Amino acid sequence: MLEELIRLDVARLEREYRERERAIEARVKLPFALRLDGVGFGRALKGYAEPRDERVHRALLQGASELVKRLSASGAYVVSDEVNVLLLGPSLPYAGRVEKLVSVSASTLSAVVSTLLDRQLVFDSRVIPLESAEDAKRYVVYRTRVGLNNFVGSMLRRLGAELAGVHLAERIAKLESLGVRLTERPAWEWSGSSVFWRLEGARELAVEDGPWRLLEAIDAYARAPELAR
Repeated sequence: MLEELIRLDVARLEREYRERERAIEARVKLPFALRLDGVGFGRALKGYAEPRDERVHRALLQGASELVKRLSASGAYVVSDEVNVLLLGPSLPYAGRVEKLVSVSASTLSAVVSTLLDRQLVFDSRVIPLESAEDAKRYVVYRTRVGLNNFVGSMLRRLGAELAGVHLAERIAKLESLGVRLTERPAWEWSGSSVFWRLEGARELAVEDGPWRLLEAIDAYARAPELAR
């Protein structure tokens, strides 16, 4: 066996298998988003508050901040058990290789959040191509609406008043009739939080509840792309 290993043409095999990798390699162009979702969080986070736990949210924000720095991303939006990382340019990590982007982002977030919460947690990751800064804003608003929808539905189920097939406005009204007003709850619970680069003064990452500061930052990036560096 040792002699066979010594005689093996490693260079030829390296070329052959790399060609196979490239044959199925997908790449994405700027701008795009990475959406990372917790896998089986309901079971993995048993014992934490439902439908939202501030400890989990803060851990996700730390993980999102690490991803923004590691990938030189423009910012991130965190809601429920998902992290959305926006890459608007000019930096294109890993030359846009989808396999590398999803594997590195998922493993990084899984490691950070698992360590902070002392649980074995797993995230999956996918690439969402975007068309422009305006499209990036629309995407963030879309994920905010999904997060709001999920929060309201979860609260109604916990109160034994789930309303299937009913418009969100009616479900919010029902929630209020049961004594739960969204405006009286922490904004991060129903509208998530923004991770964005503070553009005035020293450049540093900041976190604020809701998607609004991230939307403002996207506008600033669109006017002056060099700010997204």
